[in-house]
Amino acid sequence: MTSIRIGLAGLGTAGRSLPQAVAKTEGYVFVAGADLRQEAREQYRVEFGIPTFESVAAMCEMRELEAVYVATPNPHHAEHAITALESGKHVMVEKPMALTLADCDRMIAAADKSHRKLMVAHTRSFNPPIRKMREIVSSGKLGQVTQVHTLRYSPWLLRPREPVEINTELGGGVCYRQAPHQVDIARLLGGGLVRSVRAHAGRWSPENATEGNYSALLQFENGVTATLIYDGYGYFDDRELIEGDIFGGDRQLGPGQRLRKARQEGKLNKDSSRSGLAFEIERGDGDAGQRPRQPFFGFTLVSCERGAIRQSSDGVFIYDENGRTEVPCPIWEGPLRVELEDFYEAVTEDRPVPHDGKWGKATLEVCLAIIQSSRDGREAVLSHQVPSPY
Repeated sequence: MTSIRIGLAGLGTAGRSLPQAVAKTEGYVFVAGADLRQEAREQYRVEFGIPTFESVAAMCEMRELEAVYVATPNPHHAEHAITALESGKHVMVEKPMALTLADCDRMIAAADKSHRKLMVAHTRSFNPPIRKMREIVSSGKLGQVTQVHTLRYSPWLLRPREPVEINTELGGGVCYRQAPHQVDIARLLGGGLVRSVRAHAGRWSPENATEGNYSALLQFENGVTATLIYDGYGYFDDRELIEGDIFGGDRQLGPGQRLRKARQEGKLNKDSSRSGLAFEIERGDGDAGQRPRQPFFGFTLVSCERGAIRQSSDGVFIYDENGRTEVPCPIWEGPLRVELEDFYEAVTEDRPVPHDGKWGKATLEVCLAIIQSSRDGREAVLSHQVPSPY
């Protein structure tokens, strides 16, 4: 089996999933890393036995390097992806693809010119239950999709954040950092071609001058509508929508409450997320064994002409005239596994990438429209949409 030798640009929290996923995925070898921070480079060099570099350009001088996963801070996605593409490397880039549509165009042009693959990953549309929903929708067994609702309630703003993560102008806040997940889900299930967006985003955290929540209505060219709701303030845990009471009775602390308590007690600082401490506190001990077995990024419900679909703990539930049927999905093996498998096929068999640069640009256009519509108080009409790839 041919192996793809892949490197990681950005040795922080976002990129940590790559070496873990590579270890579980056939066809890859993790061979290099790049980061400005010496301590991060040294950690990866010792832990994974790979050469590390101070710049993406220097890493891309490695002849044996064939692909780069770009997980640097959002403002640098375009620059580092283009550097890798111009060096002849295939590229997977974290969401959001870039901060502007013009930068997306530059990335797409670099991929076309170099004849290399450009894939936007990861987003939660790669989760097996979401893909299973798309498979059912595409089969036509439930008729045309009529509407999509996707809701996410998380403690996103309670986790320790770097300044760039809470500066909207630098691609911070939930509209840049979390909306791509929901937008990809809605676009995949709704057909891809969003006509317009009407939205409102809020800033309700005194200590974080960025968007922490939004509500958005997407209207598609085919008449489908999608409602996207995101709340990052951490009082409600949306797993209850799937699992019911997951905390074991009254007055139990959920993830957001645990993080609030830890902050009040001075247990969290800017390094807590990088070390994994914040996620350990968020997970806790009381509800760890009751988590959904499939990955869960909020509650998604798809209404169709002859039925409806939503996630279950093991896959998806289909509701039709015969009642409710559960369709299981393969066991989930962690973030980026599906993305890496798709990317491998695209590179080794010279197939189109499912979530390519044009798809990533279209998703960014919707995210930007959420911000624009909220600021202007008007509907935003879109012009760079592409259909769902499968």
